[in-house]
Amino acid sequence: MSKATTVSISFGSEEAAKHFMHWLCGSGEQEYWQWMEAREDEEKGDITAVTLNYDFKKHKITTELGRVTDEE
Repeated sequence: MSKATTVSISFGSEEAAKHFMHWLCGSGEQEYWQWMEAREDEEKGDITAVTLNYDFKKHKITTELGRVTDEE
């Protein structure tokens, strides 16, 4: 299994960071999963963050890997 990797995004203000997290929590997740469905057609294994856990106070998102589509 691969080692966990962190992606960091900096915003100019707390308000901007909160807006991004709310967008991701809302429509952004669905757009990501649509994108990843196509990637899963090309690659095997757990490559998709299927669960996103939001901590709005710490501005942190943790994920759990899996697949959007069932692997055959």
